[in-house]
Amino acid sequence: RKLSLKRYCRNLLFTHSKKSRLEIVGIVALFLPLPSLLVCIYTCALLTYKQVKSGEMSSFVSCVACSFLFGLVSLISRTAPVTGSPPGPVVHCANGNADCVVENGIGAFSDRRTCWVAAVAYPTTEDELLLIVSNASKANQKMKVVTRYSHNLPRLCCPGGHPGTGLAISTEKLNRVVRVDPESMRMTVESGIALYELIEAAAANGLALPTSPYWLGLSLGGVLSTGAHGSSIFGKGSAVHEYVVGMRIVVPTASSVDGRFAEVISLEEGHPDLLAAKVSLGVLGAISQ
Repeated sequence: RKLSLKRYCRNLLFTHSKKSRLEIVGIVALFLPLPSLLVCIYTCALLTYKQVKSGEMSSFVSCVACSFLFGLVSLISRTAPVTGSPPGPVVHCANGNADCVVENGIGAFSDRRTCWVAAVAYPTTEDELLLIVSNASKANQKMKVVTRYSHNLPRLCCPGGHPGTGLAISTEKLNRVVRVDPESMRMTVESGIALYELIEAAAANGLALPTSPYWLGLSLGGVLSTGAHGSSIFGKGSAVHEYVVGMRIVVPTASSVDGRFAEVISLEEGHPDLLAAKVSLGVLGAISQ
């Protein structure tokens, strides 16, 4: 049968001993913010009304004391300064940018295997990225893109082929805002931009992301390539790639194009390949913008 909240609380907690009631109320006070202390006190008065009516005040006083004690602990824990630092570099090289090991943000891939690469490249512009992909393509060298913190468990950022022969292309320095159009509420950014950088740039122009994953250190290119999402049912949903209306991708070519073995493909809104490029797991090319 349906019960009111008050009757439910009474039926639930009056079946326990006084000591159990104090522990339950104390735990509730510990995990609630300070303003809810008044609710805790009210609950104490509600749960012990029989003792109060009979003149037995000890249970009520003890309950209130516990609420204040745990509330104070909760206040101190919530106002204490919290500091943290991002993960360290995920690419470690023995000789400059050569003879490298690629890791992820937690220091181990899901298969516990080590990713050895011949070298790592750090493009700062789309033209530099195009040249890097072209040179690797001409040399028939396998390559994969690695983000700043490589926040993924599978070895998506590790090139195939024989260990120590592939190329890792880091988007750590490919992280600028290209343009912002507040009227159309659209931004163009490079793929290596971190979510916190994107959010700050959007806020500076009166804009905001509809959704995002929980950790703001992720790069936008990595977020899109892995289908990362937040938690929302509004608008187009919680998947970040659903809000992308265009991409620029650098892909290798089998023959020379304007003297290079790579080209930039621009996928505008409505392009039939845009949906595939959004969540490509890094196998269709290197996202530049």
